[in-house]
Amino acid sequence: MMESIILIGFMGAGKTTISREVANILNCQRVDMDDVLVERIGSISQYFEQHGEASFRQHETNLLKEAITQESVIATGGGVILQEENQQVLADKKVIYLKADPEVLIDRIRNDEENIRPNAANKNDGEIKDLFHSRERLYEQLAKITVETSHRCPQEIASEIIQQLA
Repeated sequence: MMESIILIGFMGAGKTTISREVANILNCQRVDMDDVLVERIGSISQYFEQHGEASFRQHETNLLKEAITQESVIATGGGVILQEENQQVLADKKVIYLKADPEVLIDRIRNDEENIRPNAANKNDGEIKDLFHSRERLYEQLAKITVETSHRCPQEIASEIIQQLA
């Protein structure tokens, strides 16, 4: 039985892309948490506005607990690591931190047409960097494996992850 592989990292780190790549190579299912949450609760930014972040985070925690039982590659949302409950859930799991330079992340966030992120749309670059630095230690603490993604193609990153897990 395969244990779920959980990708964490900041917005723009490549969680969605890399999860697709790793799931293809391993021929297993993939859960993109943000996609599933959109199916369940509608637009995340609208949900944030109407019900607040705390309520959103509860949905996220429930989904995380569900997803890790399913032998899948899981792309988490960038803020999943903020909740203490999630930190406990992830403590003994195969957690992979997709790490990238803040400049690279900001560049990717700004150039991503299809993924408009509620937590970045209304922030300037300095504020996004601050958000990154406020989360960085948590990503590093929770990760069993850290993979640098800054100037590398998805295939390369995915095969490094699989090698490291082997």
